[in-house]
Amino acid sequence: MAQSAPPTKVSFEVHAQNSKFTQQLTLDVGDVPGHTVRLFEILRTFPENPPGFAGVQVKNYWTRGESDTMGGNGLVLAYYVFNMANGEKIFGKFEDVAQAAGQSSTTRTVVGNLVFTGGTGKLRRIRGTLRVLTDVDISKGLNDTKCEGQYWMEKE
Repeated sequence: MAQSAPPTKVSFEVHAQNSKFTQQLTLDVGDVPGHTVRLFEILRTFPENPPGFAGVQVKNYWTRGESDTMGGNGLVLAYYVFNMANGEKIFGKFEDVAQAAGQSSTTRTVVGNLVFTGGTGKLRRIRGTLRVLTDVDISKGLNDTKCEGQYWMEKE
């Protein structure tokens, strides 16, 4: 499919006070010390200045994913669901690398790319990418996220 319009740039931040781990489960793999797999769910909200896509503001978004890390370093795979103010949704898939270099095993920086895979309603043809940088402290349940990228609507 082809783009119907030039890409639109977007950037936003979600600070730790507006991000909440709603569920998480961490399991020790048992092969070597510090190797864990983890399932998690995060709700991020925008009490002020919400970002928008195609003229519609984001109400909140969910991140549901898994990590496979050793000493805080490893891979993360997650799925995003953006809930829009008009009831529509945007979907995305996120892949990244968690790095705890120089930090504790519970404090890490996660850097990756979110690829928009579609949505509902007028956002069903949304495509694009966001570069996502998140500082996480799992022991305190905190994360601070910065996103920047672009999106477009594919032609039917």
